[in-house]
Formats: sequence, structure tokens, C-alpha cells
Amino acid sequence: MVGGPVAALDGWRLIRRYAVPGWMIAECTEARERGDWRTACEAARVTVAFSDPDVAGEVADLLAGFAPDLLRWHLPRALDGSAALATGLRLVLAPEGPVTADTTVLGVRTPRRWVGSSQRLTLHAVRAGDIAEGPVFPLPPWLWDARRAAELPAATEPEPRHRAPEGQGILEPWTAAGWSLDPADIRDWRQSELGLVRGVAPGLAAHELRRLVAQFGRGSWELRFGYYIVRPDEHLRLELDGTQPRLARRAATPSQPGPTRADLCLHPAFLRSPVDLQLVRHGRIGVEELHPLVRAALFPSAPTGQPADAGLVPAGFAEGERIRVRCGPDWHAIGLRGGRLDLLHHTDDERRRERALRAIGGTANGCFAVDLAWHDGTGALPRRLHTYRRDLWRRMQHGGSRVVLALLDAGLDPQLRDERGRTLLHRLHQFESAEVLPRLLAEGLDVNAHDWHGLTPMCEAVAHTAPPALLRALNEAGALPPLSEPSAGPETWSDPWIGSEPPDESPDAHVCS
Repeated sequence: MVGGPVAALDGWRLIRRYAVPGWMIAECTEARERGDWRTACEAARVTVAFSDPDVAGEVADLLAGFAPDLLRWHLPRALDGSAALATGLRLVLAPEGPVTADTTVLGVRTPRRWVGSSQRLTLHAVRAGDIAEGPVFPLPPWLWDARRAAELPAATEPEPRHRAPEGQGILEPWTAAGWSLDPADIRDWRQSELGLVRGVAPGLAAHELRRLVAQFGRGSWELRFGYYIVRPDEHLRLELDGTQPRLARRAATPSQPGPTRADLCLHPAFLRSPVDLQLVRHGRIGVEELHPLVRAALFPSAPTGQPADAGLVPAGFAEGERIRVRCGPDWHAIGLRGGRLDLLHHTDDERRRERALRAIGGTANGCFAVDLAWHDGTGALPRRLHTYRRDLWRRMQHGGSRVVLALLDAGLDPQLRDERGRTLLHRLHQFESAEVLPRLLAEGLDVNAHDWHGLTPMCEAVAHTAPPALLRALNEAGALPPLSEPSAGPETWSDPWIGSEPPDESPDAHVCS
């Protein structure tokens, strides 16, 4: 991914640890190298929304180099501790061009609304002329095509630091890179507009603008994060006048020819130097932790190979450890193995007595308070257990049903709750539910359990626009509240590539870099 300021590197370190796990990279690489792009997509949690072999034939060359794990690696992310994908983005993977209205391109859609939704991507094949109105972001080929991943070094340059409140100093790196700007206009920019260009590498922006103008035939490109518009009355645009790049504000979108009625835009995240360089240089991650294609591009002399952590279950998951807990006047040890706790210093009779006391309103203390926090999400956990639990939930959110089922098979406590008191059923919308729901019901999970806010799994599923199949399955399992029309969900919406524009997103849905 092309990245953010140094202050955001800790967030990007977390993203690099969880968002594209080693097992996903290994499986995608193996499938891609044998020419099986569909299997690579499934390994990378990419839903292929076309099945017509004729359509696949039209984009055969694009699919031949398509590396879905590399794409996932580079996409904008939420910097909120979840490592989730930025929402509401439509991305275009196109041949070098010139692209015409009849050119079939690949389209990728990130989750529609919430960073807490499923992390699956959706892959479309569509005529450029049929792409719906609204912002669409063409991607540079080195961010998704394995054959061109080595071009990533051409996108590197020192990252500018434009932090002056009134924009002073923002002109120098842009003018030095050959851009035309209006100093008087710059002085009137709002902080939101400065935020769009902050961190953008002017040299890379000029290179990418020229490439896109040649590819799509449009000379003016709006700079924006997603569906959220910084200023609806004015637009920040990168424009090419002959050979001269220009950064300017425009009160209206200029009328210009092109192959699509969609608004082709530039995302700041794709105009920055790779954050992986900064992560390695500042010691946040090691070179060996990079995606192999990224590592080969940025550090060609580094040893080759797949990431070390390539298992669905984390290394050492089955190995036991002990956590010290203050229990009354004494220090006790709680055993932790395979996602399960064991109150080593307490007998079964003591545990039954503690449950009976809680049932009549008693307060848990010591080891029993820790056990309660682990199983219903109330109260604080010792730091080690808190870190351990968050690690498991992040792995499941980004790995999906395969990781959930593998952890359950390895002994994970199915009654585990997160810090908001949500069970695995509450977060079912994040997984491939058809595989996970029967297993969780068989494990005895309550389909109507409440989290801290009193929400049931059905409430969570509806709030996160879960697929109709999941809503129907929850209905059939007796979930409350019952839905009279569980089919009225995403399957009934217009296709955002060839239908109406998806609903606007709020700024909170785009906490991305």
C-alpha cells in the first residue's frame, strides 16, 4: 500500500500483520502460478461476480496477471485499530489503453458501508461504457498485476511534510516537481483540502496523471477519498494541459470526453510513496514480513520466499501458558491453551458455588471475574489475555470462515466474546456464514444472545447489511427480531457497476489513509 505519515506507522504495522495473512499470500501465489485465477480469488476472499466464459475471455489478459492478494495488500485501510478496508470504493483494473466505451475492464468493490462488515471484495467484469455514474478509481497496474509489481520502485520518492495550518510550504515540492499552482488560491484552502494533498508525492502524481490521461483520454481528474466529498461546491483537481500538470480548485466538473459516464477520480492513497518502505526503515516490521512481490520490488537483494506465518491457526496456539491473577489475598495462575481458560486454583465445586452466587446478584472477583470477562465480555481482562483475545478476533475478521473453523477445530472456546460482549454469532456477517452458522449452533451458541448494548446477532446482521441468505438462516434458527422479508437485502440492490449509484457514505466510514 502507498501510505501515510510516520505517525500512522503503528496502525500500518497492525494492518500488515492481519489484513493479508501469510496463508492467503501462499495460496494465492500457488494458484496464480498455475494459472487458476478463480482459486486465487477465493483464497483472497474475493467474490467473482461473473461466470460467463465469454466475459472471462474478454478480460483474460487482465486475469492472467491479477494477484488478488497483492491488490488487497495495497488497498486503503481504516486506521482505527481494525485494519479494515476503506468502504464504498469502486476500483477499475484496466488495460493500458487507450480504453474505449467497448473495452471490458475489471471492477473491484470494497465493503459498502461499515468497516466492521465482511472484508470480502467483489470482482466484476464490465464494459467501460456501462460503468454507473459516481466516483471510480483506476488503479496503477503495479498495485494489482503480478507481472508489473516490480514497477513499484518507480513510485517512490521522499514523502513531503505539509503541516502548516494555512498551507505555507505546500507549494515548494509541487512546483519543484513541475506542477503549476496558484499561490493566491492555495492560501484560501481549507484544512480538509490540505488533507487531500498532504502526503501525496508530487512526482508520482505527475507520472500517474500522464499515464491515466493516455489511458482514458481525460485531462482533468478530481482528487478525493471516496463517496465522501470534502467540499460539494468546489473540487480539487489534477489536470494536464499539454505537458504541464496543474493542481487547481474548480467550482464545477469540467465537461470532457471519455469512455465512461462514471466520474474517474484519483485517490490520494495511490499517489504516495509505499508505506512499506517507511515501516522497514523505522523498524516497525522486517523485510521478511512484506508481501513477496512487494519485497522483491523494494528490496530486490532480500531473500525470497513466503511469509513465515502461513498457517490458519497461529503458531503456538496449542501450547499452554499461565497468566498470574490476583485472587483475594493470593496470586493465582489461570491456564490459557487453544483459546480456552482453566482456573487452575479452583475446584469444580467452587466454580458451581460462584455461578450460583452470580445468579442471585453476587459480584465475581479474582479468577472468577477474569473468567466472566472472557465469556461474556463484561469487566477487564489482564493485559496478556486482552491482547490474546484481540489477536484472535482480528485473525477471524480478516481470515473469514476458514480461520474460524480451523480455530474451532483446534479447540477455540466457542463461547468467546469480544470487548463489546459480542459472540461469534454476532459477528457472523464478517465470515462466510453458510459454513460457520451450523457449526456455531451445534456448539450450543444462543442465537438470541445479547451484547453489551442489548443487540442480538440478527440486529448485527441487519445493521451490517448481511446477505439475504444469512438473514433467512438466522430466521430459521429462531433469531429475534424475526424478519418478514429476509430477501430484501443486498441481492435486490442495483449493481453499482451498471445500475444506480450506491448511497453516499458518511465521513466516519472513511477513516482511511
